[in-house]
Amino acid sequence: MQKMNTQFKEFFQSKTVKMALSATIAIFIANKIGLQFGVTAGVIAILSILNTKKEAIKVGVKRIFSCTIAILLSGALYIALGNSTIIFGLFLLIFIPITKKLNLEEGITIGAVLSTHLLISNNINFQWVINEFILSIIGIGVALIFNLYTPSLEEEFLRNKEIIEDKYKSILSEMALRLLMDFELQTEQVDIEKVEKLILDTREIAYKINNNYLFKNDCYYINYMDMRIMQLDTIRRMKNHFERLNMKYEQAVILSEFTLNVSVNVHEKNDCIKLIEELQILREEYKKMELPKTREEFENRATLFQFLNDLEDLLTIKKEFKKNNCK
Repeated sequence: MQKMNTQFKEFFQSKTVKMALSATIAIFIANKIGLQFGVTAGVIAILSILNTKKEAIKVGVKRIFSCTIAILLSGALYIALGNSTIIFGLFLLIFIPITKKLNLEEGITIGAVLSTHLLISNNINFQWVINEFILSIIGIGVALIFNLYTPSLEEEFLRNKEIIEDKYKSILSEMALRLLMDFELQTEQVDIEKVEKLILDTREIAYKINNNYLFKNDCYYINYMDMRIMQLDTIRRMKNHFERLNMKYEQAVILSEFTLNVSVNVHEKNDCIKLIEELQILREEYKKMELPKTREEFENRATLFQFLNDLEDLLTIKKEFKKNNCK
């Protein structure tokens, strides 16, 4: 039952349904109050259905301005020079550069359509101008009402965020295992590629969520995904170290335990300050250990130290995110 309700809700929140309903209502209103070319209000409504609230309001305002310019400009040209396709072409030559100059390109198509109504009119007067202006207001206004009813994307974002954190936990725990055992995990690269795609997709959702806020600009979700992308770059560097690591030492055992500890603390709320302090203690312990006796041992120990440095970068990225973003 709950699944059916969710599907029903998603159906009525889809752009297709919004376009159909907004066009029908806009045409009904235009015809009801006796406007000429009432179907145009429906066309304007269809063109004005967008993905986010902020985008809808921004584009809606731009279209009202561009439509006003189109109606007044074309009306003046047709009255002064006559109604003909040549004058319509002259109108476009003037109107399009003006809209581009004023950053109102979103209204070019609608403005041109409204101008054709005046083009075929035998007697352009104030009533015709009001007719076209009201058509644009109805179409844009009805669409705006439907645009304000947008699906909540936060549930999808939070669901994806949990999957990403679980993937990071899996990747880091597998790295901890590889520090102890000399074999390559087949799932590791697959997980990195999958999680990268999921992060990029979820960042797009974060942008949509932010654009659905009308009176605030909350970039927390966007910044969170940017932080995870930066961490993923660090994880790739950490993975590359295993290509040069071919011997196991006491340092690897200690580092494996610490990496495993990091893996279970990759969740959103952890500021990583305590983990960084533990890492510094681990680094000091490394300095007290016996120096390597062979070149191969030296190279492997150096690789482990680089791995530790990258692990610190991973934690520092998270610490800086928590410092600059509160939720």
